[in-house]
Amino acid sequence: MISSLPHLLYHQGLRYSETTAQLSKDVKGVFQPTSYKELMNQMLEFAGGLLTLGTQKGEHIGHISDNRQEWQIVSLGIMAISCSDIPRGTDVTTKELSYILGFTDCRTVCVENPYVLGKLCEIISELPKLEHIILVDDQNQALDKYELGNVTLHRFRSILKAGKKWRDENPDVIETNILNIKPEETATIIFTSGTTGTPKGVELTHKNFLCQLQPMQDRLDFHRADRCMCILPIWHVYQRVFEFFVFYFAGTLCYSKPVATILLSDFLKVRPQVMPCVPRVWDALYQAISKKIKNDSKIVWVLFNFFSSCSKGSIVLMDKIKCRNKKFKHTTLFKVGMKKLLYVPYGILYPFRKLGDKLFFKNIKDMVGGQFICGISGGGGFPAKLDKFFNSIGIRILEAYGLTETAPMVAMRERYNPVMGTIGKPMPYLNVKIVKEDKTLAKPGEKGILFVKGKNVMKGYYLQEELTASAFDEEGYFNTGDIAIQTYNGELMIRGRKKDTIVLRSGENVEPFPIEAKLAESPFIQQAVVAGQDENSLGALIIPNLEALRGAAKQREIPHADNDSKLLSSEFVQELIRREMERLICAKNGFKNFERVSQFVFLEKWENPKEELSAKGEIIRFKIYQNYKSQINKMFHRENKKQKLSDILQNLIDG
Repeated sequence: MISSLPHLLYHQGLRYSETTAQLSKDVKGVFQPTSYKELMNQMLEFAGGLLTLGTQKGEHIGHISDNRQEWQIVSLGIMAISCSDIPRGTDVTTKELSYILGFTDCRTVCVENPYVLGKLCEIISELPKLEHIILVDDQNQALDKYELGNVTLHRFRSILKAGKKWRDENPDVIETNILNIKPEETATIIFTSGTTGTPKGVELTHKNFLCQLQPMQDRLDFHRADRCMCILPIWHVYQRVFEFFVFYFAGTLCYSKPVATILLSDFLKVRPQVMPCVPRVWDALYQAISKKIKNDSKIVWVLFNFFSSCSKGSIVLMDKIKCRNKKFKHTTLFKVGMKKLLYVPYGILYPFRKLGDKLFFKNIKDMVGGQFICGISGGGGFPAKLDKFFNSIGIRILEAYGLTETAPMVAMRERYNPVMGTIGKPMPYLNVKIVKEDKTLAKPGEKGILFVKGKNVMKGYYLQEELTASAFDEEGYFNTGDIAIQTYNGELMIRGRKKDTIVLRSGENVEPFPIEAKLAESPFIQQAVVAGQDENSLGALIIPNLEALRGAAKQREIPHADNDSKLLSSEFVQELIRREMERLICAKNGFKNFERVSQFVFLEKWENPKEELSAKGEIIRFKIYQNYKSQINKMFHRENKKQKLSDILQNLIDG
């Protein structure tokens, strides 16, 4: 039985020694393979190298790097000698870096490149316990130019070389330690992005990760030597668990970048089967595909939309026939039988779906390598527009849900029986409950806070006992803080964050997430953030899709279509967005009157995306409210003036 994460790689290195574990680009951009045996030996050598630095069991070792071939060598090498890694990406601020490394008393830190090393040099005086820095990619630079005081700087290659020598002199010591690591030992401490202030150190064990791997397979059906495209920040728990999952089934990790042009090129080179991703990357792929088809001709675009709509319709009908749709009460046998009548319209649409596949969809599937079986979307709500689009063209996307504190997988749709519009059923290694405001348990269809309890839930927040205690209820369930609904068959739907709830002056509670997700379905809206705390109505900050707006304006021969500033302030665009809001946020789509968005302001882009968006692309709400306070106030001030004028006129009429 595999008892720890380094044990997983050690086991696979012995069992599947020649199978390719990783495909990563060399300096010329050519993918080069690393076998499981090579990766295992590199892990052991790095672990030995750490021991030559005097590393002791239980130490915390900083690991500041983005996803790359060496990442797992460093991370698993740290764990192989019973230490814990403290990971973070290269976009970390010096303030965060100082806090994280200082709070965890890191004596050794591994950094990716000179850029990160430069950040570390700025705060080195704030880290009195730091003794060693290991530089992974030195970019052939001299190391004596860095002012490090009493801290020793090592090249990654020299650590591997020292580790190999140490292992030759101390055979089987590290291997024996790996076999003795207990599942309950701390593997890593991951600091959250700080969406509400100071980052919290989430302490995760080997068991938290290992318990998820086989159940994930039951929903994905992944096989040995299948390839997984890796583009997300590896220090995030979502990407991390998928890399362990690939190792567990002796698959291959393929490293690329979350840039549409690079990603599409790499798809053709490595032909992956799966890819864990976040909604914004799927959106970028959707935009790239749409742009390519639009550029062919208007007729091609119209035909594509027709066949895509037929395919969407046939999928919806089959889901109803197979009872794979959301339901909140028992379905009688009579209703199940009546659904068989839907085979008639399904039979009409199906040939169009097959023709669409032959004319369009197959070419799109070839763009992602031709062997792609499914993508996984997590790290934020997956817009219904993208969900329907990709599934209609034969690229199955499975929405998943989790948190850093749950390592992360709480729920995921099944590959073969997905229920659209949900995140699937809870994973079998945990229990869930949904608690309403009156503290009673919610029935199917009722909203409440999602609580989870299981093998994947964290040990706690590092050195924060009170905070840890407050995160769990009296039954030991972890409070996710997310508002959820459960269907009659057990699938979950996330409806926003409790702490994000907006309370209007009327006393109505509004969850902004479903409204933002619906607004993002508009081809003219790239992203929206809803505001309105203590106001009469809701407003929105909108990042527009400028390309789509320019196209619409040119079609109508609107002046200044190429001048973004004048275009956004034009009556045409203002009215267009208002109509889009009315079309999307309406009773037909399940929204109440008080959930309508009455006003908006455009932002051409986020001014400080590193501060305002998490690495997964999720909005950091309190930061956005803080950074755009003047725009929000101006938006509501304008609306309040309209309201006052309306009240005066009404009084005169009533007078």
